[in-house]
Amino acid sequence: MEVNTGIIVQPLHRYNREQDCMEALIAMKWPNGFVCPRCAYTRCSQLTSRRIPLFECGKCAHQTSALVGTIFEGTRLPLLKWFHALELFLLPDGISAMRLHRVIRVTYKTAWLMLHKIRHAVGEFDAREILSGDVKVNSDTYGYDPSRCKLSQPHASAVIAGCTVTESGEPEQVKIQLIPHKRGRENRATRHELTAFINDHVDARISEVHSFPLAFQLYSPLRKVVREAWVSLKSTYIALGPKHLQAYLNEYTLRRRLYLLGAREAMHEKLLCLCVAIPAIPYSQLIMHHPSRPLSAVA
Repeated sequence: MEVNTGIIVQPLHRYNREQDCMEALIAMKWPNGFVCPRCAYTRCSQLTSRRIPLFECGKCAHQTSALVGTIFEGTRLPLLKWFHALELFLLPDGISAMRLHRVIRVTYKTAWLMLHKIRHAVGEFDAREILSGDVKVNSDTYGYDPSRCKLSQPHASAVIAGCTVTESGEPEQVKIQLIPHKRGRENRATRHELTAFINDHVDARISEVHSFPLAFQLYSPLRKVVREAWVSLKSTYIALGPKHLQAYLNEYTLRRRLYLLGAREAMHEKLLCLCVAIPAIPYSQLIMHHPSRPLSAVA
């Protein structure tokens, strides 16, 4: 099962042509005008004889394009397909590679790679964003059905969830950190791991932090978000192993945050901005088994 609704989202009207997509990337890459990545000179000549326009620095003659240093670098796909994929990525429960390959008409491997490149950008963004203000941190469990809590559930994973909260106490910015070496519902993060999470992901200088290490005494609104993440990801991707689970958790928390923006166009622009700001990751690195290190090893 992929997308529950079965809705195929069409690209935004402002991106109906390849040129529209390229102009959007150029504007995001150089919002204040061209800047040479080699010498920082600001004047250039544009070479339009190729499919992807090249910009040649007027000082050092270095040639570059708006795709260099983005997740789109080296792509052979039309940008329209990428922009459509970004739209589908923002569906309420995301989209699977199997569904994406059918909708935008690429191979399954290409669809899988596109989605994971987007997730890589999302993960890099998440790593740079720090929680600050009124912060709650739970030692929680991802991947089990509370209605069946008496049964053994070996595929559940220990996670640490942190969030900023609104004045009404609702989670706003959320992070969910997988602890891959702790599987099964009975395994939970230790106080030491909670401290490591706070050190890495919370600006303690300007924050009031409340941590909840006990299973029976968690911050319930944040616990609800973890349950919602599991339900959402399970509905689209069925079963996720620990290899890429952190990437999917990052996807969920970013999508949740973007939905707070409300407008579809604003969500798309923010996601596109991340994809322009984060360099592409080689396929060989993407498929390597590098789950997140135990938080205790980071502390």
